[in-house]
Amino acid sequence: MKQVMYSHIQGVEQTHWWYLARRKIIFDWVLRILADYSQPKILDVGCGTGFNLEYLRANQYSDVVGLDFSTEALGFGRQRQLPQLICADGLNPPLRHESFDVIMALDLIEHLEDDVSALQELTRLLKPSGSLIIFTPAFQFLWGLQDEVSHHYRRYTAPQLRQKIQSVGLSIRKLTYANTFLFPLIWAGRLALRLSGNNIQGTSENDLHPGWSNGLLQAIFSAEQPLLRHFNLPFGVSLFCIAYKPFDQG
Repeated sequence: MKQVMYSHIQGVEQTHWWYLARRKIIFDWVLRILADYSQPKILDVGCGTGFNLEYLRANQYSDVVGLDFSTEALGFGRQRQLPQLICADGLNPPLRHESFDVIMALDLIEHLEDDVSALQELTRLLKPSGSLIIFTPAFQFLWGLQDEVSHHYRRYTAPQLRQKIQSVGLSIRKLTYANTFLFPLIWAGRLALRLSGNNIQGTSENDLHPGWSNGLLQAIFSAEQPLLRHFNLPFGVSLFCIAYKPFDQG
């Protein structure tokens, strides 16, 4: 990811519709999963600016570790006074075998050339019955400017992600597309950008929507939260997966 993106993310992640709705959907699941563990130890791989770690600490989960390869990103985490931050590569994390109950890999694996090796490492770090939570971009035909500036290697379909997760020995609890209601609008926007040669002003696609639409877009995306508690959506801009390490694999 371009280094300038971290300061951009830090500036918008508390108010931008995508970050707000994404957190609402993800943490609706994360907080319920964490309730299944006694004093869970949590790892956020690719923790970025540390906002999610701060959110977990605010919800009384103190044993949280953040790992990111960017010193700039971790600098924002230190400004948040997060105590357990590690600068390291997600493909070779300097952490003990089977040391975490829950690992979050939110918009991470698409940044890694060898995503299967990364999944193998995350599986190694999970305790038996531990949970891995993944959020990642969907559908290669949606490739756009945001993928370029974020240095993505790929976008996934649900069958592709399922195959890779199961290949490292994990079982899937939930696998669904997300950001479904806004899919037509985002697809059309990506096509328009492609036709214009991605010639826009600003750092990323986060700058493109008019300010008045922020609340509306957040409400539309967030409306998927109650549905995702009970159903898997058939398509969307992103994929959301909860996998776990079978107890007999430990």
